[in-house]
Amino acid sequence: MMEKTARYPSYANCVVRALSASQQPLSIDALLTTIGRQRPVGKGARQAVYRAIREIYQAVPVAPSRIGWLSHLLQGSTFRHPLATEEARRGFLLLDELEHAVFFPQFFQTQRPDTRTLTIDLMGGPTIQAEAAIERKTWSVRLGAPFAEWIEYQGGQGRDDVMITVRDAVKGEYLLRLQPREARDEEAIRDRNIQVALAAEDIVTSLRRAEKVVPSWELAALLIGRGAFYDPVAPDDLHMVLHKYSMLRLQDGVGYILDARTPALAANRRRNAPAADAADSADAGDWDDDLSSMDMDDLEDPLAWLDDEDLPAAEMSDEDSCPDYESYLEGFRMADIDEPPLSHSDYHLLEAELETLLGLEQEFGYLLPEQGKRVDELAIRLFIDPESLRGDDGVNPSGFADDDDDTPFWQN
Repeated sequence: MMEKTARYPSYANCVVRALSASQQPLSIDALLTTIGRQRPVGKGARQAVYRAIREIYQAVPVAPSRIGWLSHLLQGSTFRHPLATEEARRGFLLLDELEHAVFFPQFFQTQRPDTRTLTIDLMGGPTIQAEAAIERKTWSVRLGAPFAEWIEYQGGQGRDDVMITVRDAVKGEYLLRLQPREARDEEAIRDRNIQVALAAEDIVTSLRRAEKVVPSWELAALLIGRGAFYDPVAPDDLHMVLHKYSMLRLQDGVGYILDARTPALAANRRRNAPAADAADSADAGDWDDDLSSMDMDDLEDPLAWLDDEDLPAAEMSDEDSCPDYESYLEGFRMADIDEPPLSHSDYHLLEAELETLLGLEQEFGYLLPEQGKRVDELAIRLFIDPESLRGDDGVNPSGFADDDDDTPFWQN
């Protein structure tokens, strides 16, 4: 059985390989073609790919049924970091979830420390090495004395902005430049703040049927996927932007929900929002024209294929749903099957049968022919890739650690 697993990698592993190897986002059909070169693809392959995409942090929707790799999507993006006096003096940058994803894109797959060394070009100063660290129980980038000396040489101080431009997130190469407080173009920055706030609202609205709270790190990745940071005029700190300009509310310090208690504020902001033309700012290198010309008005489209709008309301109630069942409903809808879907409880009953059979396979090393056939039947019916349940491939797609209580969080 191990030989079969080694010969046929899981769909999750195949998706990771395909997206990370492609500088450009891929359509689902292109993903399936690429995966077909790595393993046989069966009747449930498309559903297995969708399921894998939902579980892999760096697999980010950029357009309907079109997926990019976060490390590649970051290239050319610019972010604004409000500099604190202690950061300037001691040589580090405290990271919120957005900046953590910028410097360490793989972190949120496992929530384990990333040990890679970054190469930071300080504009007008030296090129230095940096690494992840913990300051004040918060994740940070440790830049050291050269950074502090650079800030002092530039005449910088607390409340100035450090502009972060991603040169190559895969290699860990970044450019930092200092923007004095008095050099800020407040009107342009406010316009960018509004654009990002509106995009974030659209994302949370699109996902609210699937999750009550959209985690901050997931929202950050989706905003990057939508090209929200390609404009050279970077918006302010993300949490401040969402607090001041959006209808979103941070819940329990983890993620955002739509706060319907402030519709008047949002309506007023939308009336005064500038016309946004992402074609002027979405300079995404070699991406094809349909992505680089996306308009901010179309920003809710990329997640439409993940939306559950067409499913019966009863199936999507908070009490009778879960992420696994929602993945099943998504696959069921896309398969266009001419019969009612399984109920929530029936789905988990059959899922338990599948897990039991795979457990027997692991214990005894094989299954009887009729048991193997039943595994295939259940996998097709439930839109589950059995390899994702065997857990032999060394990849943890859902990946979030539940045994590291000492991992620091973000203080925003």
